[in-house]
Amino acid sequence: MKLVRFGPRGEERPGVLMEKDSKILDVRAMAFDIEDFNGHFFTHWGIQRIQALLKEPSLKTVPADGVRLGPPVARPGKIVCLGKNYADHAAEFDAEIPSSPILFSKAPTSLVGPFDPIVLPRGANIVDGEVELAVVIGKTACRVSESDALQFIAGYTVLNDVTDREAQKEGKQWFRAKSADTFCPLGPYLVTPDEIRDPQNLRLCSKVNGSTLQDNNTANMIFKIAHLISFISATMTLEPGDLMSTGTPGGIGSAHKPAVVFRPGDIVETAIEGVGAQRARVERT
Repeated sequence: MKLVRFGPRGEERPGVLMEKDSKILDVRAMAFDIEDFNGHFFTHWGIQRIQALLKEPSLKTVPADGVRLGPPVARPGKIVCLGKNYADHAAEFDAEIPSSPILFSKAPTSLVGPFDPIVLPRGANIVDGEVELAVVIGKTACRVSESDALQFIAGYTVLNDVTDREAQKEGKQWFRAKSADTFCPLGPYLVTPDEIRDPQNLRLCSKVNGSTLQDNNTANMIFKIAHLISFISATMTLEPGDLMSTGTPGGIGSAHKPAVVFRPGDIVETAIEGVGAQRARVERT
C-alpha cells in the first residue's frame, strides 16, 4: 500500500493512494477513530484496519489529481539521520570513511510535503539537497538484534535532506544547518514493506532543473538498514512513527565544480525506485 496524508498544510487527513483509479481513499471518512498516521496508528493494528477498509464495497474517495500531499506520516518524535553512509559521499565530504554510523538529527518542524516549496532563509546562499531513503518505525525498538530489525519497519519513503552548507561549516555541527523550515521534504508516500522486495537494492537520484546530480543505489550504503536500526536502538529507543533517514550518495550539488546550489525558481527533484518521487520549487523568504 501507499499511504498518503492529503489536504492543506496542518490539516492533512490520512489516505491511501488508489493508483489505478487515480483516487485517494479518505480513511478518516470511513473510520473516524483513525485520526492520523502516527504512533497510535502503527501500534493499534492500523495497517491491518486499512487493508480491511479497502475490501469494503462502498469506498469514500477523493480525486487524486490536484490534491496537495503532506508528509506521509504525522510529525515524528525523532528524525534520526545518517552522515557519510555512502563511500563516494564520504570522499567528497572529507575523505574519511566512518568506522561506525554517524548520527545527527533534523528538527521535526523542518518537515514539508513532497511538492511544497523549499524556502531559503535570509542569508543562506549555499544550500543544496540530498536524496535519501527514509524508514518509518512501526513499533517500539529497544535493543533490537540485527536479524530482527526489519520487522520494526512500518514503511519506506523519500527524504530530501536540504542543507545550508555555510551554516554547517561555520557552526561545526549539523543540526541548525539541516533544520530550517522546509528543509525536510518527505514523501510522497509511505510505502509498506510488502511492496519493496529489497530495500538494499533501490536506485535513488536527484536533479536540479532537469540535470542529474546524484544517481546511485541503496546497495552501496556502508551501514545497511538492519544494522542501523540495531545500532541506534542499542542506546536510544526508537518509537512508532519515528523517522530514520539512511544517508545520501555522492554527487551533492555543493561538491560539483562549479557548485550547483539552490536559487529561487529552481526545480528540485528527488526519486527512489519503487518508493516515489518529489518535485519542489525553490523560493526565498
